[in-house]
Amino acid sequence: MKLSTQSGRESAAENLLETLLTEHEYARITKRSVASVRRDRLLRQGCPYVKLGALVRYRPEDVRAYLERSLRRTEVREQPDDRAE
Repeated sequence: MKLSTQSGRESAAENLLETLLTEHEYARITKRSVASVRRDRLLRQGCPYVKLGALVRYRPEDVRAYLERSLRRTEVREQPDDRAE
């Protein structure tokens, strides 16, 4: 019985880890080089990440939130009407 419980935990952990993105996947999604992604981590900028020993992983929800925070929208400004004189 212990074996099935342990393997159940392992498969749950594997499913969770499968949802994490590697730095290469994150770089591809954001259209940046892996070197740029690494530099951001070194400078403590950019998207939050998970450090598992030597492994670096990104949670998809963190990537989405980071991209949303980085989104810039242009505002439409009304031009002054020169004919109002």
